[in-house]
Amino acid sequence: MWNKIIGQTEVIEKLKAIYSSNKIAHSYLFTGSDGVGKEAVAIEFAMLLNCPNAIDTAEACGKCSSCKKISGFKSEYFQFICPMPAGKGEEKDEDPIESLSTSDFELYLEELQEKAVNPYHRINLPNANYIRINSIRTITRKISLSAAEGAVKFCLIAEADKMRAESANALLKVLEEPPDDSILILTTSKYSLLPQTIIGRCQRIHFKELDSEAIRKKLTTDESIAGKFTSDEIELACSLSNNSYTKTIELLSIGVKEFRDDVVKYLLALLSEKHSEIVAISRKVAGRNKKELVRTFLFLLAVWIKDLMQSKYQQSPENISNADLIQRLQSFNKNFPSTEFYKALVEIENADFQINQNLNLPSILINLSPKLRAHFH
Repeated sequence: MWNKIIGQTEVIEKLKAIYSSNKIAHSYLFTGSDGVGKEAVAIEFAMLLNCPNAIDTAEACGKCSSCKKISGFKSEYFQFICPMPAGKGEEKDEDPIESLSTSDFELYLEELQEKAVNPYHRINLPNANYIRINSIRTITRKISLSAAEGAVKFCLIAEADKMRAESANALLKVLEEPPDDSILILTTSKYSLLPQTIIGRCQRIHFKELDSEAIRKKLTTDESIAGKFTSDEIELACSLSNNSYTKTIELLSIGVKEFRDDVVKYLLALLSEKHSEIVAISRKVAGRNKKELVRTFLFLLAVWIKDLMQSKYQQSPENISNADLIQRLQSFNKNFPSTEFYKALVEIENADFQINQNLNLPSILINLSPKLRAHFH
């Protein structure tokens, strides 16, 4: 089953050795960039630890009832926690899933089903900014229950950096006195945001960046993806994704070329101070009220700024994501030779932070434009 994982050979070998030696810790912290397979590997590890037919190569069979239930997020021994929106009338100790509105609950089930098919899928729910304390209380109760002989109670907490202080404190109590036959895996792409008290009680396993060629191979051989997109679209998405498989899929799904074109048009409009065009593009991108679309727009905007810096200071185009538009990048730098790149990137990062504050999404992009313009000289 490990063959579902893209790259990460060192991580897989380390987990195999842990399994074979039977020296399994109660808690692990998987760190690394978004979309490199942290959650996908955690799911495979959970399957392995609960598979009655695990083969000698430390690999789950993938066919037994336990493997199918875990991979389908239907096992009583596998709990999955991610940021959730606040439910209506949510009471103390109530599972946040049970208090979701009907529409949010249906969307959650759809997202979970998508992740069961593609473990690299990132679950996106509206207004799901934090891991709720009731989610931590729920898994605390569930992993404290007794399990069948040989079963391992497993909890995967995705985007653990999105725990607020009260959630982190609740989890800390579990990490300090973990129940028998239980394992917690936390994943994060923002290691520095986790409290040291949490970090200190987990065994850290770091995931390296993916090889771009491995991503391309996966995209061209995966039957659920191959044929849906042209080779040019796949090549562009791979180039822009910062070696993230998840981000590559997201870019393909939204129409990567048109979306990238909107980013460039937005920059041209703000540099020429065409306010009406800025408003039109901002409403086009953010008008659907999807935070992840705005985040992706800001992500590609930051990629473009970094490419401007690369094309100005480095002769080789190897590290330029928008290599197909190298002449346009050079033209930008010629017209604005004294751009403050780092300050522009900080403005984009601040705009991304505002998304979680439930501000009007088109306004975030509109208000960003004069701030960016101030750094192009």
